[in-house]
Amino acid sequence: HKRRIQLLALLLVMLASGAAELVTLGSVIPFLAVLTDPSFLWEQKYIRSIAIPLGYTDPSQLLIPVVICFAFAAVIAASIRLCNVWLNGILAASIGSDLSCEAYKRTLYQPFTVHVQRNSSEVIAASTSQVKLTVNALNAILQSVTSAVVAIGILIGMLFISAPIAISAFIIFGSAYSLLAFTVN
Repeated sequence: HKRRIQLLALLLVMLASGAAELVTLGSVIPFLAVLTDPSFLWEQKYIRSIAIPLGYTDPSQLLIPVVICFAFAAVIAASIRLCNVWLNGILAASIGSDLSCEAYKRTLYQPFTVHVQRNSSEVIAASTSQVKLTVNALNAILQSVTSAVVAIGILIGMLFISAPIAISAFIIFGSAYSLLAFTVN
């Protein structure tokens, strides 16, 4: 039950990570716009409705606030990703600990004749290596799910910005990734 709650919390952090990547992606456009042409950003009614009450009256004054917003979004997204990686490791290690305890308990409660017939070091080595492989596989699965959630968040953001470019990028990067996955394995 406790692991299910932890898995649910991890799923929420994964979704937050995808949303943070989406926010970071969305903040890149104003950041690049203010660097290349501050007047373009100033022409947006929404930007002016926020900037003028804050005391910004010139397009060139937008550089510092936009850079700060972009840096803040990037730091928050990176922090959420780090939290996600940490939680993935904690959950995988906790499940590994649960499996190790269960394997030990099941081994310990075998009938005496089973213990006499088997070499205890072989049993311990086999159970330890199997639990380690399971934890590594679980960690890889959790990282893959996290990457998929983040990739979907980025794809959604790109679809809002420019659907043809997003679809092209998805096809190109998806094909390259698939090619690498098949050649490596």
